[in-house]
Amino acid sequence: MELKLPPSLTTKQDLTRVHRELQVFNDLSLQSVMRHDKPVKYPAISDSLREVAVLNQIDLRQENACKKLLDGLEVLKEKAIIIRISFSSDPPEEILQKIVIWFRKEIDQHIVIQVGLQPTIAAGIVLSTPNHQYDFSLRQHLYKNRNKLIEAL
Repeated sequence: MELKLPPSLTTKQDLTRVHRELQVFNDLSLQSVMRHDKPVKYPAISDSLREVAVLNQIDLRQENACKKLLDGLEVLKEKAIIIRISFSSDPPEEILQKIVIWFRKEIDQHIVIQVGLQPTIAAGIVLSTPNHQYDFSLRQHLYKNRNKLIEAL
């Protein structure tokens, strides 16, 4: 199953949280069926889980569909590419979603990010992939251009 991720699932922790919530949802639904509840009582779900189900066209009331989704999320938790991005301060959620949308469109549809804070970068970001680190910070820019700065002073 080729699982699609909504932009709201930006981090590995988001994947873990949705996976755990789906496990609880599935367990409680099965308990309701086993108790012969009429009608079956389905627990409330978060917007994140709802987005995943809608995007992947999965009916969570079907046990087989839940199992497939659980398996897909389990695989993603283990194998998703993680891009580490350090900011000088906490970025807004909208910015993180835009970054994730771009990475998923241009690089891989299952990329998740890990956000870090480095106040010493002043402005910009430091981006780390599994193989390389890119420094787009003001600190690095000033360091590279220190001769020009000294001349100007």
